[in-house]
Amino acid sequence: MMRWQSRAWISNLRRQYVFKDGKFHVDEPDIPLTESARKIMFLLAGSALIAWLLNGQFRLNFWQIFIMIVGFTLLYRDTQFFGAPTTYVITASGIGIHYIPGHIDYRLFLPFKEISRIEKGRYQKNKNWDLFARTRDDKDGLLMIPKNPNGFTKRVEKLFIVPENIEKFLEQLPHGYR
Repeated sequence: MMRWQSRAWISNLRRQYVFKDGKFHVDEPDIPLTESARKIMFLLAGSALIAWLLNGQFRLNFWQIFIMIVGFTLLYRDTQFFGAPTTYVITASGIGIHYIPGHIDYRLFLPFKEISRIEKGRYQKNKNWDLFARTRDDKDGLLMIPKNPNGFTKRVEKLFIVPENIEKFLEQLPHGYR
């Protein structure tokens, strides 16, 4: 369902901001599979231990408890295992960001006229930047600095994004932002 919502959002951006063969670049970072596999293995081991300890309690057997724990955890805390679904779109007039860190999704479109500059760098937690990226790890990415000293919105001052291919992303930007 979330995949469908993301596709609908991209289609809507294409209709609104692309005119006759205009620029339209979509960047969707991949899921970090090795990190996800490690976290899922810990979940399976922890769930097996809890199911073994609670076996026979609540009139449930080992497998019922195990499947409930694994199922609820994977469905409810999916971003912890697979990262937050993130999509970046570059058009001729701005950058669109669709970010789903949990139960709320953010859909931003930042026109280039609102962006002062875009700097390549590494995410720093202590700088009070908003991070809209697939994973919360320290990574190389792009910092978008607004022209307005109050920030892009009331909640988003400076925005740090982590496209999958930073160089290709930078190539798609207009001349003044590379």
